[in-house]
Parts: sequence; structure tokens; C-alpha cells
Amino acid sequence: MRWKLVTWLTIKATDLSDWLLRKRNWNHTAADYRRMPENSIGKKLIVYMDENNIPFKPNLVRHDLKHILLGYKMNMPDELRIHAFLIGNRSYNPMAIIYLLTCTLLVPEIIPTLRTDYKRGQKAVCLKQLNLENFVTDDLEKCQKRWKIQI
Repeated sequence: MRWKLVTWLTIKATDLSDWLLRKRNWNHTAADYRRMPENSIGKKLIVYMDENNIPFKPNLVRHDLKHILLGYKMNMPDELRIHAFLIGNRSYNPMAIIYLLTCTLLVPEIIPTLRTDYKRGQKAVCLKQLNLENFVTDDLEKCQKRWKIQI
């Protein structure tokens, strides 16, 4: 029951983010991602989304690309884990912090895993300083190595 509530909160938080970021510009369409090189971050993203029937939302692509780059699935509990990584990586989004704290109150058993993800984020290059749109055609593994992302 607690995880169902966390899932519901995640869906609502995603819907809110989608609405708040509705005017965010992004230069690539889903079709563009399908034409990208096979091992690129962008191609890996669209293949994952297609295989898992996840709708492509251009204004949420920055976050979705991080799932691929960091090796987190787009499900529970990986949604919590990616936020722990990002906070450790110095991305202090107030909404994400509130979301993560609320969810950990509901499912505190995940805290040891989140602590590991937080530490993993501390070791990587600070992603908020990167414009991931500039790297969508780059090889995923090379980017992970360049940015010290341990998989």
C-alpha cells in the first residue's frame, strides 16, 4: 500500500513537472531520436521509452535522458534513486527534494539504497552544468566514462 502511494505521488509529481515545464524548448522530436546513432544517449532513450510504452514528452526529456545516462529505470524505486543521485550531484531542485523526503517517510526501508545513490552522485561530474541536448548523439558509455558515472 505504501509503494502504491509513492507511485501515485510520482505520477502526480511528473504531471506537475510536465505542466510547469510546458514552455521548455527542446530541439529534438521522438523521430529525431529514432534516427540517432545506435549507441547514442538519445537512441537509447527512445528505444527504452518505446519498449516500455512510455510517452515521449519533450519538456521532460532532460530528466528522462538522465535515467538513461545514470542507468536508472523509469519505475519505482528507481525514480527515488535518481533523485538521490541528483541531490548528491549538487542538483538542488526544491520540488525534487520535497518529493524525495515525502517518499522516504512513506518507505524508509529504501534509505540505505538512496544513501548509496547519493554518494554515487557526489563522485560524478556535476550534471546540472551540462546541457544534455548537446550530447544526445554521443556514445552513452563514453559519456558515462567522461563524466565519472559509475554503472
